[in-house]
Amino acid sequence: MRTGTLALCLALLLAGCGSVQRSSVDEQWGRSYGATRAAQVADPSAPRDDAASEGLDPRSGEAAAERYYTGERQPEMRRGPEITISGD
Repeated sequence: MRTGTLALCLALLLAGCGSVQRSSVDEQWGRSYGATRAAQVADPSAPRDDAASEGLDPRSGEAAAERYYTGERQPEMRRGPEITISGD
């Protein structure tokens, strides 16, 4: 009886593991690589082209760059919780 129950539990466990659905990450795996490769094939000299990107006004671009560089120089300090232990 015990062996049968163990075998049934094992079969249900394996059946449950086999029915796990794929995640959205699995479905889109490699798309970024494919898009980057397609862009390089379309314009192989893109890394040497230092023209400004279109669609971004200079003030917004400068503000975004400043936020990026300031954040890189001064990372946010993470502090743990403060614990006070009293003997009274």
